Amino acid sequence: MTLVDIKAFEQARKYVEAAADLGSRPGLDRIRRLCELLGNPQDDLEFIHVAGTNGKGSTAAMIESILCCAGMRVGMYYSPAITGICDHFRVNGETIDMTDYTETVAEVAEANSKLKRESPDGATQFEIETAVAFLYFRKKSCDVVILECGMGGKEDATNVVKNKLCCVITSVGFDHMYHLGHTLKQIAAHKAGIITTDCPVIALDSKEEVLNVIRKRCETTGSTLYPVSAAVREDYELFPLGQAMSFDGMSNVAVSLAGAYQTENVPLAVKAVRVLAANDALDGCVIDEDVIREGLKKTKWPYRFECICPDPPVIVDGAHNIDAAIALSKTIRECLGNRSVILIIGIFADKEYEKIVATLSDVVCEMITVSTKVKGRSLSAARLAVCAEKYCSDVTTCKNLKEAYKTAICHANNISENGGSPVVVACGSLSYLAEFTNIVLDNMQQSAACH
Repeated sequence: MTLVDIKAFEQARKYVEAAADLGSRPGLDRIRRLCELLGNPQDDLEFIHVAGTNGKGSTAAMIESILCCAGMRVGMYYSPAITGICDHFRVNGETIDMTDYTETVAEVAEANSKLKRESPDGATQFEIETAVAFLYFRKKSCDVVILECGMGGKEDATNVVKNKLCCVITSVGFDHMYHLGHTLKQIAAHKAGIITTDCPVIALDSKEEVLNVIRKRCETTGSTLYPVSAAVREDYELFPLGQAMSFDGMSNVAVSLAGAYQTENVPLAVKAVRVLAANDALDGCVIDEDVIREGLKKTKWPYRFECICPDPPVIVDGAHNIDAAIALSKTIRECLGNRSVILIIGIFADKEYEKIVATLSDVVCEMITVSTKVKGRSLSAARLAVCAEKYCSDVTTCKNLKEAYKTAICHANNISENGGSPVVVACGSLSYLAEFTNIVLDNMQQSAACH
């Protein structure tokens, strides 16, 4: 790109990020009007709509990989962004380029300026990005779009779409309670709000209370429910991370993604593509066992118990609510055995951070706390450490991620074990895991250059 193009991209990025000041505002009126002003691009697309508290990204990524292996042109929209503002949007695994991003944001900005004449504040950041996704995927002539809810479902901006091939509801637990309610039934009702008339629904059967809410919604809308049970894990591989599972008549299936929670996400993804194939909703694409196996083996999705450095082992995981913390704790026990774990953790203030550190304290020997700095949601390392000290005898507060990484590696090198070196696990809000990963990779490159 030329300097002019880069400047235009930066202006587009700043425009989108400035809308974050509006915060989260559930409701469909603004996104519906914004889409109307853009010519309703979403009406020219077909969607697999994914809702849930945990596992949405992994499940969506596996569906994407399987459909790509079947020869389809697949769009995928998810949040939050992981490595940069462009990575909300990808087609067949390729992130939107800076030129397409700049041009598409400009179109949405023009429509948003008209919206502001009717609604003074205009669209939120998530609504703007959702509209960008619709326009971009239409430009790219996607056969199908995997659409991940941002929060909830019923009043989430993604729920403006009509052409749903199926709905997938992953694990439902406690998160965003201020908006979604304080009981599983209330939260599940929001998630089930994505279910429309006569739409196949694939959902976990692990929580009967949640499944009953989804079942009633299906009955009301005339939709078919496909309950899915968790897979059985047959084997774990630590480096590189991965596992083998049995489910739905298949055995010894190699799955590239690690984590105990993937035993729920894998069968959800597979059932979704099998239901769509059986309903002839995939334009004749063949979804046989070979395609499924290839798709699961090729799936890439960062920060889900991902090993980013083998020696000493450093693992990153996006656990940032209580259910995810429970799953991470289980994964550490099953995958790392008796190895000592040094935990680097940073969480937003609106999460149940004390419950999270209490849950993880059982499987770690040390906690290193770092600050998360997002307007209105920041939680200092010191405040998090006060909670951690109630449950863990060895807690260190660090002023930044570089210091946290340096401290963790130093402590790991000072621990002598027979069963393998200690493992550093960084978890919490996704907003800082990308920065942490870059720090680790830069350190690895510098070390390699020195040798």
